[in-house]
Amino acid sequence: DPGCIGPPMWHALARLDTGGPRARAGVMSVSTTLANTMPGALVPGSRLALPGWAVKLLLLSGGLLAGFGVLEAGARVIIARRPLVTSGEQAVYSQTDPVLGWRNRPGASVRYSRRDYQTQVAINSLGFRDVERKAARAPGFGRLLALGDSFIEAYTVELEESVTRRAEALSLSEGCRLDVINAGVHGYSTDQEALWYLREAEPFAPDVVLLYFYYNDILNNIRGNYWGSPKPVVNVVDGQLKPVNLPLPEPSRTTESLGVQMRPPSPIEGSAFKALLSERLVMGAPTHYNRLARSGLWAPLEPDAIPDELRAYKARGQLGEFDEAWARTAEILKSLGDVVRARHAARVLVHIPARFEISERDWQLTLLRYGIDPQAWDRGLVRRKLEEVASSTGWTFLDLTPALRAATTPLGEEPYLRYDGHWNALGHDAAARATLTFLRERKLLPCGGR
Repeated sequence: DPGCIGPPMWHALARLDTGGPRARAGVMSVSTTLANTMPGALVPGSRLALPGWAVKLLLLSGGLLAGFGVLEAGARVIIARRPLVTSGEQAVYSQTDPVLGWRNRPGASVRYSRRDYQTQVAINSLGFRDVERKAARAPGFGRLLALGDSFIEAYTVELEESVTRRAEALSLSEGCRLDVINAGVHGYSTDQEALWYLREAEPFAPDVVLLYFYYNDILNNIRGNYWGSPKPVVNVVDGQLKPVNLPLPEPSRTTESLGVQMRPPSPIEGSAFKALLSERLVMGAPTHYNRLARSGLWAPLEPDAIPDELRAYKARGQLGEFDEAWARTAEILKSLGDVVRARHAARVLVHIPARFEISERDWQLTLLRYGIDPQAWDRGLVRRKLEEVASSTGWTFLDLTPALRAATTPLGEEPYLRYDGHWNALGHDAAARATLTFLRERKLLPCGGR
């Protein structure tokens, strides 16, 4: 290889030239062979000279290979440092309930370990993921009661970062003495929240009831099973909520129902840098990912089956059961709202937008992931319908969409976790601030109590 011949070889040949007639004959033989093999490249008494373009090409190739090696090593370090992922945590702090299906187990605790978050969850003696409280409020304090699902239980952040704890801390820092009780339970839909309030909330005597609503509540309000866990189905009879499927069957046994399970990390196949790059593009720039896929760099995104709950955003050709689900949701909210008012509390229905409602990038990813026709879907549909339901059933309506959009920072920090659909600490803080501002502007903030 001519590129391997240079000063070291000439020095070796020079050493041979001092070894006598036989060595000098060997030198002449090697020199003649090289000269015949590489005419014009080897001149006795001079160094090998490659063309300038070849030297530049070799340097460029070497630099690229070295750079890629650094990137590949860095990608493997990043992947190796990801936290171990667990599942089944909710089985540790849940217990069955004959009417509600499940509830939080007082005194239980567990640690979540996910790619997006690592948090400690502890349940107080009242069955809430909250600080220890008494049902009776302290003199001179107002009280908010937050109903909701995992967004309000807030297992994706530490307790003091949750929307309820942030709202309480912010109000106290402004001189407003306020308790904000977290009655959120993972997986609950509106019917379960309403049944819990009717059965158990009266001793808490809140001034304001905040019902946080997420789009998957709609269909689950007419279904009797949530991911293998039986739940109540209610009808509204003479304005009263009546569960119609009691007694509930035993929950099915799944791997996650056995408790915390460690998921082994996925092995790296091929280039770690390529895998990391494609993953980041899918989440951060899905349209660019598919453009590169068309060049053969990686496989294009293949559409997944559309979850039934997501069809709440379909403007045309929606599942027939959504008409029933929306009607049942309105009935539940009307019945619950009447009881809240009878107990002398204000009622606020809070819309939690899906991540794709506030992020154009995430909307594009949703369209690609499920092969959705954007002309037939409307990401503002749930918000508008929910506002109509609130108006017709007597609830004050708070939409968190503007506040969560505004929480996105110029550097790209967003209020939702990247891989999980829940809020991060920024999202919880934005929701808490928006809730307090909304209540204050409408003179619903009960600083110091009634």
